[in-house]
Amino acid sequence: MTADISPHALRATAPVLDCAARLFAEHGSRGLPMSDLTRRISAETGTDPASLRRVFPTRFDLAYAVVLRAARDRVERQLAADDPAAGAVERMSALVVRHVETGWRHRTATALAHEILPTLRAIHQERHREIGALHRTYREHIRRIIVDGVLAGAFHVDDPGRAADEVLDTFDSLLHWYRPEGGLSLADLGAVYVDLVIHHHLGCPR
Repeated sequence: MTADISPHALRATAPVLDCAARLFAEHGSRGLPMSDLTRRISAETGTDPASLRRVFPTRFDLAYAVVLRAARDRVERQLAADDPAAGAVERMSALVVRHVETGWRHRTATALAHEILPTLRAIHQERHREIGALHRTYREHIRRIIVDGVLAGAFHVDDPGRAADEVLDTFDSLLHWYRPEGGLSLADLGAVYVDLVIHHHLGCPR
């Protein structure tokens, strides 16, 4: 089952999950039967169909793997890239830019997560806890940077935990309106969100 796939194994199946994410984006999470998903993923990635069926027996297993890989990628990248010796404003600004980049790359996984998390909570508690633990790790990382900024006098918020939640909600909003063909590059989008988070949500003076 996908719940037993290690982080290493998920990274090794990146082409499969990239292809699955694209097919979900094009057809929706229920738009193609699992037999078609298996056939198309196998044809496009050269993966043995029997192996695909063994690891991902259902559409839900495949969607869960896409979501889990994206959540792990986000947390691991952010924690690895953070520089605790830097100032809180610099750390948060860099985090926002990285989040915009990874958030856009994994936008299908984010949409899938909103769709499957209620089902995971109801019938796959272990899987729900695994994804929930990654989200809590990321939220706590953001909260700690905010606390450091408050202690340094750079951020002005009364409740760092609530501020972290608002920052995460703001990150999710980019999925609802951003379109690259609109003329705004990802770099420009990152700058917009840095300004929004640093000065609006965290009260850092301009």
